[in-house]
Amino acid sequence: MEKFLITLDESRKIDIELEINDWAQRANISLLTKCLDSLVLTTIVIGEKKQNIDFVPLTVDYDEKYYAAGKIYGSRFFRREGKPSETAILNSRLIDRGLRSAIKKFPYEIQIVNTVLSLDPEFDPDILAFLGSSIGFHLLGYKWLGPVIPVKICKLEDRFIFYPRESEKKFSDFNIFVSGIENKINMIEFEGLEILEDDVIKSLSLAIDKINQLYKRISSLFKNKYQPTLEEEFLESYLSYGEKFIEKFNINLEDFIFNNKEKPNIDEIFKILETERDNIENFDYVYKGVLEKINLIFQNNILKLKIRPDGRKSDEIRKIDFDINILPKAHGSAIFKRGLTHVLSTVTLGSPSDDLLIREIEFEGTKRFLHHYNFPPYSTGEIGPLRSPSRREIGHGNLVEKALKNLIPSEIDFPYTIRVVSDILSSNGSTSMGSICSSTLALLDAGVPLKNKCAGISIGIVYQNDQNYELLTDIQGVEDFWGGMDFKVAGTSKGITAIQLDVKIEGLNIEIIKQSLERAKLARLFILEKFNEVIKEPRKELKDNVPRAMIYQVNPDNIGLLIGPGGRNINEIISLTNSKIEIKQDGTVYITAIDQNSLEKTINLIKLSTNNTKINDVFEGKIVKILDFGFIIDLGLNKTALLHISDIPKNEVNNYTIDKIVKVRIKKINEDGRLYVSLVNE
Repeated sequence: MEKFLITLDESRKIDIELEINDWAQRANISLLTKCLDSLVLTTIVIGEKKQNIDFVPLTVDYDEKYYAAGKIYGSRFFRREGKPSETAILNSRLIDRGLRSAIKKFPYEIQIVNTVLSLDPEFDPDILAFLGSSIGFHLLGYKWLGPVIPVKICKLEDRFIFYPRESEKKFSDFNIFVSGIENKINMIEFEGLEILEDDVIKSLSLAIDKINQLYKRISSLFKNKYQPTLEEEFLESYLSYGEKFIEKFNINLEDFIFNNKEKPNIDEIFKILETERDNIENFDYVYKGVLEKINLIFQNNILKLKIRPDGRKSDEIRKIDFDINILPKAHGSAIFKRGLTHVLSTVTLGSPSDDLLIREIEFEGTKRFLHHYNFPPYSTGEIGPLRSPSRREIGHGNLVEKALKNLIPSEIDFPYTIRVVSDILSSNGSTSMGSICSSTLALLDAGVPLKNKCAGISIGIVYQNDQNYELLTDIQGVEDFWGGMDFKVAGTSKGITAIQLDVKIEGLNIEIIKQSLERAKLARLFILEKFNEVIKEPRKELKDNVPRAMIYQVNPDNIGLLIGPGGRNINEIISLTNSKIEIKQDGTVYITAIDQNSLEKTINLIKLSTNNTKINDVFEGKIVKILDFGFIIDLGLNKTALLHISDIPKNEVNNYTIDKIVKVRIKKINEDGRLYVSLVNE
């Protein structure tokens, strides 16, 4: 058992205690990381060698234990952990994305499991899990680009804060999670309030400085700690095998890849391979060699000839087309097309009580803005089962949600729960950015008063070194697969709201990041301008089938009056108006009605029950008594008003009978609370 102390930030005294132990003795690596009262166990197990693969067979899991937060969660009939929470899935993806690009051509199955054993609400365990995973792999002793260093920064009152506490993150302008190796950034996860590019670049420059400090410190601390036990033959190149196959079958790869069409014919090459499988010696080597050759031609043509597979210029966006209000029953809908990437987004508006209840160890509360992303098999022209959302779908949905949620109006200004669903109809690169565009249009179509319109674009790269690279705006599928990065940037005309960066190369320096953000800004502004061709601002009036919602405040002392004995008053209001009413302890009343008339009727009845009626309030009432001097009107809730004979046209008096429904306006309220009304002329 060995213990180490790693200082993440000296000025704020943030120290990580790391212990290499034998808790999980049969795993290849078992270690604990701790900060404050947050504690994570990281285990790594290496499995069998995989043949004929072109990716690192890495699996990262983030396992949350309810006991870590001192909670008994789960179904009442199943009090134990179930499927991973959304937070757990996102943290698993985040660690995977940061480590994967630093592990080159590793053909052995490897699983990293991070188990949260204890949770301090002030310190995120995701940093401990990431650091434990990175150091754990480093301790295996294999050649890689790591250790990969995680850094968190927030901006609060013009201060950049490293590894912020939860209380600091809550009020910050933006939060950014970055990972990287020396002088390079290989992963970014960003959420902000329309942040200028300069602020993002400044925070990333600070992150690189922090990465460099910790990279040297950790590399030195764990140098030659363990020795590898597996062969490293996987570093071999198989290019010659691929070249012999291509020559034998007289295949012109350039014609397959660079065909001036959005969808290259690369699949045809692998069909030939499969057809000749039985006649090919060392098939696995040939397969890998063909992949290497395709990658080589792809890079050379773009870097030297400045040619993209579909013939576009490096900063050219595919043809854009979109439309709104395309589904008759949806409260808002839009379809967005960018080349072969087509996304349908729909908006559903519900009552405040339709919000999502979340009970996780790191968060317990509700969400009123939800975005869900679906990627069915037909979107790529494939056959497959329709299953629950994959990790990728959850990750993409969360990215879109982060891009838009800070633009959603407050509950006071727009008292609705908002659910947006993005269905990918056709996929050829950057579907998450297409989802941001289609979701924005659908929200505007639904009449949601967004603070600003939002669009997203992905920037790719073909990279040889820091002096020889080419940025590609709006990458399509083949450029995503063979290229070196997927730099997704979402924002408004004012600034950036979300970033997600994944790389396949070793990482990006600050100059490449700066150029990528500039390229993304130009593309984003172009798309936002095109939105104006269809819709410039939110729909003024909600559609007829949208429920009408409102927040009304009553004196907390009058809640009992509103509810009435045994709930009589509130139940009568609901019965009379067919509305949904939810009352909070602070006197906030959430009202949802089927139409505007029902909403107004509900509000007036609430006013009536809480003795908060005002002059000019309008009611529908029933005549219950006819007297010489006027009519007694039952307004509901055992409240009556007098309609004086002088307020009724003489020639119409005989038209009024017992039980007739009339519309009246409050004319006078006596000191004793008696109500006097006049007729409302329709």
